[in-house]
Order: sequence, then structure tokens, then C-alpha cells
Amino acid sequence: MKENYKKIPRMKNTRLRHAEYYGMTEKLDKLFAESEENKKFTNLMSIITSNDNILLAYRNIKRNNGSATAGEDKVTINDIEKLSTNDFIAIVKKRFVHYNPRKVKRVEIPKPNGKIRPLGIPSMWDRIAQQCILQVLEPICEAKFYKYSFGFRPTKSAENAISACAGRINNNKMQYVVDVDIQGFFDEVKHSKLMQQIWTMGIRDKQLLVIIRKMLKAPVVLPDGKIVYPTKGTPQGGILSPLLANINLNEFDWWIANQWESKKCRNINDYLNKKTGLYSHQYRYNQLRKTSKLKEMYIVRYADDFKIFTTTRSNADKIFMASRMWLEERLNLPISEEKSQITNLKKKSSEFLGFELKMERKGTDRSGRKKFVCQSYIAEKARTRIKKQLKDQIKLMQKAPSGTELIKNVQIYNSMVIGIHNYYQIATQVNDSLMPVQYQLTLVKRNRLKQFSLRKTSNYSIKDKGIKPYLKSKMTRYINGYPIIPIGFVKTKNALMPKNGVNKFTKEGRELMHQEQKAVPDWKVQWIRKHPVANGRATVEFNDNRISLFIAQNGMCAVTGEELILTEMDCHHKTLWSVTKDDSYSNLVLITRDVHRLVHSTENDIIQKYIRILNLNKEQLGKLNKLRLLVGNKVIANGDYK
Repeated sequence: MKENYKKIPRMKNTRLRHAEYYGMTEKLDKLFAESEENKKFTNLMSIITSNDNILLAYRNIKRNNGSATAGEDKVTINDIEKLSTNDFIAIVKKRFVHYNPRKVKRVEIPKPNGKIRPLGIPSMWDRIAQQCILQVLEPICEAKFYKYSFGFRPTKSAENAISACAGRINNNKMQYVVDVDIQGFFDEVKHSKLMQQIWTMGIRDKQLLVIIRKMLKAPVVLPDGKIVYPTKGTPQGGILSPLLANINLNEFDWWIANQWESKKCRNINDYLNKKTGLYSHQYRYNQLRKTSKLKEMYIVRYADDFKIFTTTRSNADKIFMASRMWLEERLNLPISEEKSQITNLKKKSSEFLGFELKMERKGTDRSGRKKFVCQSYIAEKARTRIKKQLKDQIKLMQKAPSGTELIKNVQIYNSMVIGIHNYYQIATQVNDSLMPVQYQLTLVKRNRLKQFSLRKTSNYSIKDKGIKPYLKSKMTRYINGYPIIPIGFVKTKNALMPKNGVNKFTKEGRELMHQEQKAVPDWKVQWIRKHPVANGRATVEFNDNRISLFIAQNGMCAVTGEELILTEMDCHHKTLWSVTKDDSYSNLVLITRDVHRLVHSTENDIIQKYIRILNLNKEQLGKLNKLRLLVGNKVIANGDYK
């Protein structure tokens, strides 16, 4: 397939930056390289339970959307971040020695179709344990995963999956698509089969395998209080579940690929273009078409949702039956008769990830034959959901008790619109899909917000960069001077594949997507990591934020602007820790030890002493006085300074 590669900007990738902070990059790279060489891993627990990996897990998990959600034991990340670094590490290690998962809390989330999606929320301590395991297993599995699997994988996205589908339709002329819907996939994964697949991937640390099996069988507390002990399935909501799901279906990916795309020819000459003498995939495919009865097929998968593309109805029928039998017999996964189907894309659209894909005529080719291309729309279910969500937000604007609350609800509405555009703008007909929604919402706004006098212009300047492009649209309306951006003002964007070679676990692959931090030398970052503050008040959150602050301040004192000496710097609480117990990033600042003494000094002699030592200018004195006021001390006046 001729791929339209995406040019990925060199920028900071959060997870990659965290791995750099905690010195895990080289270890993870080594695991990936060894997995590519099909090496077996029998001692992974030493890496999983290392101090660096445990602290990296905390770093990665602490700002997750669900980190403030309590499990059955009522513990959240807010409780854990108050522990000292040493205590936190000790607890995680101790739990791994004799691992027994706590109960999983079952939560039922309503789906747009009216059905219920069951989510399993493990305890916070179990989520940290799963994150520790995920960080080590991910590079091993990435080396084994099929390239056209896009769900829950680093550097891959739904955009890439839609691009791959469009490529199969446009470039390979795949007219038929096979959908085999797995019914309740996450609840149906067979534990024994999954453990075999993990073993086959080369993950053979027996202690780790026992822990993963215990995680799979963790007792689940239902909403009515009843406790069940699962015999199959991986709970949606668990940190490890997406990776385990990909492991389970990876075998199916490769089975499909080996039917055609990765099929090896018997004769090496079948790989060589006779005219050029060079290796060619396309030449091999041509030879297979001429000399074999193989069915040409390609799979594109996102989690448990996948499409298999082929050229003829006859092939599609055989692929449908074979895939269904394979999933039922090899993976013991039940198939939904209602949702499984074969679609002729020239006659009917096929839904995938909230999009509808269809082959539509667009002119003729050079030989005068009809030319068909992939056109994509926002799926009808998605449009209905979008309209309902935005309509509900307009109702909240109508009922806002104050002007401040009104603008807050408008800002939420705008963020929802931008989020919808960011996801669906890769549909070729995104504007046609959203304009009817725009018209309907215009009527809703006109009726529900008439008391606020919606206007077409505003006298206020808008500085929000995300909002500014929408101010060009005539559909934009203003409420109390603040814009309500239109859902119909959107341009299509080409769905692209990731740039060839992008990889989170190789140095060359990271350079294509991530700019290493150069604000301070890495050895200084590692020194701070290896020398955490160990007094009785220093928490795991405090020490984690201390690393971020050092890089954010470019290794300079926040008051004097001078380079910080590692052994003579302090991490100061802007508001007194004894009052707030607040170790958050926003409440901390790195300063020299002399500046720190001056911030807290109240005796005139000591103040005069450090003022002479530091010789602060007017700007530096202003920064110092802000910190003094925050801790309740008096400002040092210019006269005192002189």
C-alpha cells in the first residue's frame, strides 16, 4: 500500500520525557531490541520492582484522568502522594513479593445506544502495580505487534487506522470489507489462552505470570454489593487491559497477514523485479496473483474493532466464514450475528471508529474507466451523540445562575466543539456531516439563549489561540462579548499514517517524534533523581515535582537567575507546608539556600547579612518580596536593601 506519511513535529512527548527523568530509556530500548531478536525474558521482575520503574509509574499515573477516582478501598492518588519516597517504594515492593490484588469496583456506564458498558476500577495500589508491569511489557510486545494494529499503542491513533482503510480502498481497489464483530470482547478473553500467548511472546518470568493471572482473577464487587470471581475476561478500566487485549488479538492479526500480505514465496526470484533486479513487495504480490489461488486480503484493527478488505464477493464470503471460525475455535470468542456482515463499499457505507467509509465515483482514469475513491463521513450515531451533548450544554448555559457561570459553560461548550473537530476533521465530508447539526443547534441557541441577546460581533479582544480561527466565521455568535464557536465551521484534513521509522523504543525512532530536553545537562537531572530530599516532610509528590522544576527553571534560581549548585539549592513551598500540606508543582520553587534563608528571615541582622551577600537588584528584590509575603513575612523595602 502506498502510504501517505505524516510529518511528525519534533516536540516533547510526555511519557518519553518521564522515562528520561527516571533513567529508564536505555533499559526499555534494550528490552525492545532483545524482543526483536526473539530472546526469552525470565527475569523481568527485577526491572519491574526497581526504584526507577516504580517512581516512573507514579509519575505516569498521577495525572491520569482516573487517578482521583477511588477504587473499592476508597484510596486515591491524593492519599498516596502524601507518602515519603522511601515509604512509597517500600510498599509497592512489598506488595509485589506476595501479590494479592484488592477487590475491583464495578461501575456501569450508559452507552449511546442505551446499553450498559461495565467498567472495572482496580484499587489505586493495583493500578500502580499494573503501570509498573505495563512499562516493562510494552517494549517487548511492541516488537511483536502487527503494524496495522492501531488501538492503544504508542505513536498510533484512530487517524492512522482511517488512513490505512482509505489507502486500501484508493490504492488497492478493495471493494469489499468484512466485519466480524466480537461480542463483549473484554468480558470474553479466555485466561488460559491469554497466558499461553504471553508465554509465546517470550515473557517467561514465572513470578510475573503468576501476578498477571492473579490480576485477571481479582474479585469484582458489583453495584449491588455482590462479589464475583471472574473466570474469563480483562476488566475495562484496568491499565493493563488494553495491552492484554492487543496480545490476545495479535495472533489473529498475523494469521490474516500470513494469508496474503506476509505470505512467503517458495522461490526467492519471486521477490525480485526482473527489470530492476531489486526486491519489491508489489512484484511479489503480482507473482502471487498469477501463480496462486490465495485470497488477497488486508486487515486494519483498532482494539477489538477491525476491518478485513478484499477484492471480490467470493473472497469476502470465504474470509468471513474462516475468520469467524478461527476466532471462535482458536480464541473462544463469541461472534455477534447481528453486527457481523460483508459490505460492498460501492453500494453501502461501512462504519469504523465513528466514521462511515464508502467508495464513490470521482471522474474517470486515463483509460476512460470509472474511478472510485474513498469518501468518509461522520457516522449517524456519532452525529446524534454530538447533537445531544452540545444541546445539553446549551441548556446549562440557559440555566446559569450568574454571568461567571454562564461564561464557564460557554467555554466548556467551545472545548467540546474543538474536541469534536480535532477527531472528526479527517472525514473527507466532515463539513457536510456537521452543517445539519449546526443548523439545528442554531435554532436551539436562538430559542434557549434569547434572554442573553446573542450578537454577531464583539468589542472585546479574544486571546485564546484555540478560539481565534473561529472568529472568521459568520456563524460565530457572542454572548456577553464571549464567542460561541460554530460546530459547522470546519475544514477537512488528510488522514495520515505515522512517519516511517517512528518508534518510542529506539533512539532513531524517538528523534522523529520527540526533542530530548537540553535545558540542563542530563547528569544533573539524574543527580537530583538519585538524591531525593529525605527529611520527614518530603513526599513522593514533592521529590517528583522537584525534578520537573529544575528543568522548567533551566537549572536557575527563581529569584537571582543564577545557576543552582546542586548541593546548595532548596525546594521552597510558596505557601507554608505546615499550613497547607501542599506539595503540588504550583506551590514549589527552586532557589539557592541563601535566598531561602532570606525568605524566611525575620530578624533584622540576619536580613542585612544576606542582603549584603546576595546583592540583589530591584527586580530580584521584587521576586524575593513576593515569596516573603506568601509565607507571612514583611516586605524588605529599598531603604533596607541599601
